Amino acid sequence: MTGNADEWIATRAYALWELAGRPFGGDGVHWQQAVLERRLLEETKASCDGQEVIDRTQAEPLKAQSGSNVLVVEDEPILRYDTVDILERAGHRVLEAANADEALVFLRRNDIDTLLTDIDMPGSMDGLGLVKKVRADWPSTKVIVTSGLIALSHDDLETGVAFISKPASRLELLRLIA
Repeated sequence: MTGNADEWIATRAYALWELAGRPFGGDGVHWQQAVLERRLLEETKASCDGQEVIDRTQAEPLKAQSGSNVLVVEDEPILRYDTVDILERAGHRVLEAANADEALVFLRRNDIDTLLTDIDMPGSMDGLGLVKKVRADWPSTKVIVTSGLIALSHDDLETGVAFISKPASRLELLRLIA
């Protein structure tokens, strides 16, 4: 990262520091957060305002049809691509998001039958926060939560929410979506 990226990181780190109340000795943490955010922007080719996500959802919204519309929310690109590939090969129409903020844009503009979300993600909320929002705003949407770090029991989850550990077997994933 050079030039413009360094300026962006410095500006963002300063803004994070100010938002935190200008704590003494907190500059390293804010700098690391800014570097991470910049790396995510570059890796996902996302804009700061998310306009490309809005443009994509307006261009081709998924409407309720006879098959299943699935939204996959996963911040690890390779895992997301693999999951999307599995679901598309099984005949599902799939949208993909790298975090909960992108997912909410898709949910507002598309008829989603099933949400498959990771728990540990960057952004304004994690996967469990997204689940809570979906259960409140789109109660008919089936929800599948996945994680490679956290294991949830059935007692931890609300009705209408399933949990699957990562890496999930293809058959188990397809069975839950069906």
